[in-house]
Amino acid sequence: MLPHGADWHRKYHRRRRDDHPGRKQPPHQPETRHRRHQHQLPHQPPHQPPQEALATALTHPAHQHWTGLHVRHDEGAEHLDLWLATIQSDLDFGKLSVGATARDLKLADPALRWSGAALYDGATFAYLTTRPVDDDTDELGITAHGPGADKLLTQANDLLHRWNQQRPTQPTITAYPAAAHDDHLEAGARITRPDTQLTITW
Repeated sequence: MLPHGADWHRKYHRRRRDDHPGRKQPPHQPETRHRRHQHQLPHQPPHQPPQEALATALTHPAHQHWTGLHVRHDEGAEHLDLWLATIQSDLDFGKLSVGATARDLKLADPALRWSGAALYDGATFAYLTTRPVDDDTDELGITAHGPGADKLLTQANDLLHRWNQQRPTQPTITAYPAAAHDDHLEAGARITRPDTQLTITW
């Protein structure tokens, strides 16, 4: 539990970039079986975020960065949080639940549009925030707390600019039987459930 009503929840776990399996060989080599380019998002994460370390993150001063990226209120950007959770990244994804007391004390003010979407690495986390540009548009920002705040701000900013290059609006989610072989699954993030495997691509 973070102080003053700010609560951290891990929503997804994914393999880090250096644990990622290689891409499948071209189709003209059918005799060799390889795993497709994918990373795992288990239905129940094998471990939880470092609660004790993250509980101290808000004792560090806030480091804020405004990205210069503008998002209209009527723009189809509601899946930005899912994109952050499922793309290849060296960061873990979670959500920060902030109560009224924490907001009143200005301890944290994550963007409501993405339900507290945040990225973390060890004892440092960064969450998405916004500020109005005009009546119809907000600018994306990032606020980080923790000993590695500057590094995490840079990494999160890079991810948001990567998202901005294409601004994908709708993921493709495909369901497969639980027993389906890796070679029959689409590339992308994967969620494994007892009776189903889901892949998420953009």
